[in-house]
Amino acid sequence: MGEERIIPPPPVQRRRDNEILSEIPTVLGLALWLELRFVRTWAESCGDVRARLFNQNPPAWVADRRKEARAQAGPLASALMRLATVTAAPLAVDSEAVAVACSQVVDWALKREHFQTAIEFAEAAALVDPTNAAMANLAGRVTRNAKEYARSEVWFNRGIGFARDQDNKVELARGHLGYGTLCKELGRVRGARKHLNSGSRIARKHGPRSLAAEAQHDLCALLIVRGHHAEAEKRAQRALEWYGRSHQRFPFFVADVALLFMLERNYVAALRLLKGVLRVVDRPGPRSILLAMYTRALAGVGETDSAAHFRRRALRLLANHHEWEAAALWHLATAERLLQRWESAEADAVRGLELALAANDRETIRLTRLTLTEISSRRPPPSRVTRRDEEFRAFFQTLADRLSGWSPRQARSRRPPWGGDQWAA
Repeated sequence: MGEERIIPPPPVQRRRDNEILSEIPTVLGLALWLELRFVRTWAESCGDVRARLFNQNPPAWVADRRKEARAQAGPLASALMRLATVTAAPLAVDSEAVAVACSQVVDWALKREHFQTAIEFAEAAALVDPTNAAMANLAGRVTRNAKEYARSEVWFNRGIGFARDQDNKVELARGHLGYGTLCKELGRVRGARKHLNSGSRIARKHGPRSLAAEAQHDLCALLIVRGHHAEAEKRAQRALEWYGRSHQRFPFFVADVALLFMLERNYVAALRLLKGVLRVVDRPGPRSILLAMYTRALAGVGETDSAAHFRRRALRLLANHHEWEAAALWHLATAERLLQRWESAEADAVRGLELALAANDRETIRLTRLTLTEISSRRPPPSRVTRRDEEFRAFFQTLADRLSGWSPRQARSRRPPWGGDQWAA
């Protein structure tokens, strides 16, 4: 049996469930905190021991608090009732149903930005139904998004292992894609190749073509910033072939390809693509980084006044929308470096690095540090490049044509593949 098939034990408990009370300082928070502790205690026990874990005649105030919590719970009322079955009938617990109840709490908590609550209940779901690949993948996704990478890696390994043993193609694809995204965030090119390609193949064969396209897109994005430009272009061509005409991520895929062109100093092509992307993306957060990229492309072609204009527009958006501020500042710093405005470039890069370090955004940290080294050298940037080969021209024209026909209305109405709102890893 190869190492890939070894299913690791769950990670050691975080013991940070008290943070639920900080995030939800109400009776509902207290009830969730108690139910979580009961679920974990039950999951850690076995056999007849479970019958002696809980007081079958709790004091009246416990019942009153549970009733009060359910009154406050709204969409969580049914989940709380299901969680309460752990103490009411510990020898007859439906572990799958309790895990689903935990996952409902996770969805509820994430929508309200109660991230610690989401982590605790995601891991509880994976513990109470320990061979459930979907719950292991859920725990992997939630912990990864919280940048608890070591825990996430364990959960995704468990999700992949159980899905493979059960021949569950949906969760096997999700596990590989989730693990591949983790490797992408950590800059592990080899791991990202392995898992994103595996997830892509499974999705292409057994599920939605669009999911396979997204995997190739994610791999392409990592290869771009890691300097594997020829391979990145091949992945981009594959993603372009598989993406649907109204896929919601398509404009951002085009923006990533524009970044590839900029890193190859083909600023004219990047500028044309980014102009098209800006026409169809109007949400302020994503638009801020796109404006920063457009500024960089303008600087690359020497359009000083236009670059200054779009830089101001980007900074105005970043003043109120901070989601991608660190990465946007990297683009703005690079634009200033291309224009040899060294002091401004350094200020942007230093601020961007501070934000990236605070967010533990490893790729942006690495890229910004490289840019700071380039700024400190004070060397003039290399001249721009224009590609004229037929393969490139066909690739570029297809991107431009597909982007011009992209419809955001159709993209928003798109049904998630394999069902459910949380299909993606």
